[in-house]
This record gives sequence, structure tokens and C-alpha cells, in this order.
Amino acid sequence: MARKKTEAEPAGEIKVNGETILLWKANRPLSQAEHEQLSEKLRFEQAKSGVKIVLVPFSVDAEAGVAK
Repeated sequence: MARKKTEAEPAGEIKVNGETILLWKANRPLSQAEHEQLSEKLRFEQAKSGVKIVLVPFSVDAEAGVAK
């Protein structure tokens, strides 16, 4: 059986005030249902691990930085 391709990939990791935030970026445009399913998976992982996870849209280039 073929393995299903992942819908998102790690886009970066930042630390803000001692808190780690993981950025995940969709690797293709997602349907509404796919987005909801992926968001639910990431919410579950966030609750389980205690690490903040942010899902970045496919159309955005994720960059971590400090606002001036």
C-alpha cells in the first residue's frame, strides 16, 4: 500500500519569551475539509506536547523574526 503524502511540513522554529513555537506550512493548497482535519491534528499535538504550533497557509512564506 502506498504511503499518503503529508499535507504539511515544518517551516521553522522560534523561541519567544522562552516559549518554543513551531511553524508548519501546508505544502499544497488544501480544501476546507483537509484544512480542518490538519488543524485538528495539530491542535491535538499541541495539547499533547505543550509546544505551541502555528499552521501557516500554503500561499505564505513563513519567516520568524522580531517585529520592530
